[in-house]
Amino acid sequence: MKKNFWLISLMLIASTVILISSCNHTKNEEEIAEVNLKLQEADKQKDYQHLQMLADSLGKTGDLQEGESYYWQAYAYYRMKHRRAAEFFWKEAMNATENATDANSLTIYAKSASYLAGLYIRYINFTSAHRVVKPALEKLDKAGFDESSDYTNLLIFEGCCKGYFNPEDTVCRQLFDRAYERHLQHISNDPSPETYRNAVVGFINIAYGWLCVKKYQLGLTWTERLGRLVKDYKKRYPQDEAYIDKQWARYIIFSAIALEALGQMDKADEAFMEYQQTRFSKTFEGQMDASDYLLMAGHWEEAAENMSNLDELFASEQAGQSLEDIQTKLLKKYRANYKAGLVDSANAVANQICQRLDSAIIRSQWVDSEEQETIRLKEEQILEQQERLSKGRMLALVTTIILLSIFFVVYTIIRHRAQNRLAAAYTQLEKKNEQLVVANARAEESARMKTNFIQQISHEIRTPLNILSGFTQIVTTPGMELDDETKTDINHQITENTDRITELVNKMLELSDASSISVIECTDQIPVMQIASEAIDAAGIGEAPHLIFELQADPAVENLILHTNQTAATRALTLLLDNAQKFTHAPEAKGNQILTDEKAHALLKISVEQGNILFVVEDTGIGVPTEEAEHIFEEFVQLDEYYNGTGIGLTVARSLVRRIGGDIKIDTSYKAGARFVMQLPMD
Repeated sequence: MKKNFWLISLMLIASTVILISSCNHTKNEEEIAEVNLKLQEADKQKDYQHLQMLADSLGKTGDLQEGESYYWQAYAYYRMKHRRAAEFFWKEAMNATENATDANSLTIYAKSASYLAGLYIRYINFTSAHRVVKPALEKLDKAGFDESSDYTNLLIFEGCCKGYFNPEDTVCRQLFDRAYERHLQHISNDPSPETYRNAVVGFINIAYGWLCVKKYQLGLTWTERLGRLVKDYKKRYPQDEAYIDKQWARYIIFSAIALEALGQMDKADEAFMEYQQTRFSKTFEGQMDASDYLLMAGHWEEAAENMSNLDELFASEQAGQSLEDIQTKLLKKYRANYKAGLVDSANAVANQICQRLDSAIIRSQWVDSEEQETIRLKEEQILEQQERLSKGRMLALVTTIILLSIFFVVYTIIRHRAQNRLAAAYTQLEKKNEQLVVANARAEESARMKTNFIQQISHEIRTPLNILSGFTQIVTTPGMELDDETKTDINHQITENTDRITELVNKMLELSDASSISVIECTDQIPVMQIASEAIDAAGIGEAPHLIFELQADPAVENLILHTNQTAATRALTLLLDNAQKFTHAPEAKGNQILTDEKAHALLKISVEQGNILFVVEDTGIGVPTEEAEHIFEEFVQLDEYYNGTGIGLTVARSLVRRIGGDIKIDTSYKAGARFVMQLPMD
């Protein structure tokens, strides 16, 4: 018996040695160089699908560290325009390297943070970008890892976040100046093409950021810095003609935009003429930049001509089928043609928008579904990997205990633990099965609602487009003579329905952020009554002919200042007022007559209660059944299919308010119509 005991112990010792050796295998420099070469080659060939699969495979085999594998997968998904998947993997890369102190892991952490913050800023999500940048800078400062270009980019992104929320913030400018000096120092220490390019990207981000917030003099200052940097690069690397042409073109068009806004039209026109001589101006991206300048300068006919070959450019770039392309490109083309008086062309663009919108929505949903599935599978793999690591560590621990304890006692303990794990795993499996049943039911309901949503969106788009098409045919009919009053009415109808299309696309883009749980930063000091006033003006409810609107405010709130996010609070209240205005009408399918012989009523009451500001919107419309009180806040839900709409207004409103610390509820005790209560904290 004793002999068997020692034999088993020796076998366990041998197993432990083998296990520890395999876990601590360190790759030599040649192996690391070979792995990096494979990744860089896939990136150079722009075969991003292969790059993602390669990074995933190398991570599973241990040829890449966990953080590196996630970083490269995120980079590949970003290049394939899979936004959510890229966001997920960069977060995982940061999590995997958060507690690391070696240079390679810190490099991966800094790169992941830089890319993730840049992704958020590209989609105007400065709150999320700030939540990434601030702790990343603190960690890198603490580790003394502040010399890389990625650290400098994080400084720029921090400045962009502060400048977006408060363009007058002096800290923002200090961060940009600090980044500027760092880039120049990097170039002085290492004047390589990569160092120059990192600085160019940084200067472009800063210059473009100032132009976006309409700080044109600052934008011009940074644009001039960009121009000097490109000139210096050209002196050192004149053979890199394509890159120099592109960056010089950006410098010129940025200058033209800033000069135009500052009233220096002649210099702006000269700059634009110089821009048109560059090769970059003939590319898809270059023509879009030129269109931005022409629209800003009011050169409608030139803008329309510049975007006349947009379909060919879409085809060459494999673009034009997304909601972002419709909003940022096709709507610009429609506006340019309409303002230029090219009615036929404007009508053709409007029809294009109608034809592409359905497929764009479906494609967006398909991409979202595909990315969610990718994320789900990777989460399962991560859990499996963590479980394997946990089991490996447990085995090593148990082996150590065996060497120090009596074998049979340890064996009993192991057996007892195994039984407990088995019972816990069985319980967890039962819970997961229950969750799966619920998830399947929700998925079926979501699919049904999304189908209804697509049909409703198609109707919502076609209605204004049919109106635009009809008026276009009237205006273009040969020999048609119209009096001034009719022309005014036609112009009003065209403008109104164009705005309706734009508002619908904006709502759909708002919806893409409605499921976010990220907190919106509350940095505004705004009078309560100003929020109400701006929302009333935006909704136009005070001018609605079919109802009587009234505003009631307690004296206590008339001079009260609220610490919140002005944009989110105003937008949410506007959506509630829109809802009241809409459902005091009869359904559009019945002619949009008034519900009763008398005018409907809508009321906005503002009061203070238990440290909260209450905005109460009530109306005498069709009301909401008690059993549907929470259901109406879900995406795409419409209780009456005869009303126009998308079923997303209340979803977006509640999401915005909850992310600034408040809430929206419906008062089911109110029976004369509908009553919604928007609650915002005073502090």
